[in-house]
Amino acid sequence: MNRKNKIRKNSAVMDKQKQISLLHDLIQIPTIDDHEKQVVNYLAKLFAPYGDLVRFTRVPYQGDRESVVISIGPTDGKFKLGFSGHMDVVNLGDKAAWNDDPFSGKLYDHDSKMFGRGTTDMKSGLAGMIGVFLTLLDEQVELKGELRLLASVGEETGQWGAEELTKEGYVNDLDVLVIGEDSNLNISYAGNGDIDYTVTSYGKVVRTDQVGVLNAVDNLMDFIQLANQKLRHLPRVHETLGPVLHNVTMLSGGDQVNSMPGKVAARANIRINPLYKVSEIQAVLQDVLDEVNQLPKHKLTIHYDYQGEAVMGDSTNEYITTAQNLLSKIADKPIKLITETGTTDASKFVQSPNAPTIFVIGPGNESGHLINEYVDIPQYLVACEFYEQFAKHYLC
Repeated sequence: MNRKNKIRKNSAVMDKQKQISLLHDLIQIPTIDDHEKQVVNYLAKLFAPYGDLVRFTRVPYQGDRESVVISIGPTDGKFKLGFSGHMDVVNLGDKAAWNDDPFSGKLYDHDSKMFGRGTTDMKSGLAGMIGVFLTLLDEQVELKGELRLLASVGEETGQWGAEELTKEGYVNDLDVLVIGEDSNLNISYAGNGDIDYTVTSYGKVVRTDQVGVLNAVDNLMDFIQLANQKLRHLPRVHETLGPVLHNVTMLSGGDQVNSMPGKVAARANIRINPLYKVSEIQAVLQDVLDEVNQLPKHKLTIHYDYQGEAVMGDSTNEYITTAQNLLSKIADKPIKLITETGTTDASKFVQSPNAPTIFVIGPGNESGHLINEYVDIPQYLVACEFYEQFAKHYLC
């Protein structure tokens, strides 16, 4: 490495105003459960001036939805660091209830906050990571390994992009993968998995005055009662995330109050702690289904709408403790190691046959998914500096 690059390696984080402008631009691209390709097009223009120093791979999903993989540095180096963020955002809810245009990226409170859908969840984390690539390119830093960004579609509705990227092998050779999901700058090293399923009970459509006809609703309740009994009393309880949780949240079916229904359905959600695999929980559900279907005139089927594995992390892992120490110095305060009850793209990335160490750290607060979502700019800039310093620690 020449003297010029040695100096640049220790230079300041990307210009703060440029970093804020980058986030502002991303917020102004509406990606409510769609249109992530528009973000990819923006990034393509952003990285075009760097030519073959950047490997830019579009990964089409469907329609106007497209993930992207961006990498810099040697592919044959000794270390491969991954950054990841999703480009989609949730719906607005009541748009009239917003104080301003939800895609304005407006700054307020003396420029200390940025307003808009996706500021917390999670375009601020994504923008901070993109900024690292631009800084390293502008500084012409000689990297000893690869830095790879996985920007995904559809995280909010099923982690579709992360699932596809995992299947195509973009996670297999990484040593570490940092997900920039909002964590209020805490480090989340473990998290629940998730199963969404639909169970359907079939019956005979007859008048309700018929004697001896089993009701499809009653049969469905037999399933729900047994599923609750088995899934809510599983023996493995995680020290921080607790037991497996099973909740039926939606019911549908029937056509008329005085007719037996021909079909009724229930949708349910299961939060899986890291002590269980998805396949184990599915086996329990199959046992329930088989047991209920052995009862007279019971006919039920099950369909899995979503499956995401839990993330079993280690709070003493070298990469996690290094991240905690670096961030504590940058933020000038202690940084907590936490576990998350919710799910992120990590639930798909962890399914890689050679999954790396995965943890979540990003700027954000409780306003994600809410009306008048915002992110604190000082916290965002701390995250930006952390991503850069973490990358330089392992790649420079």
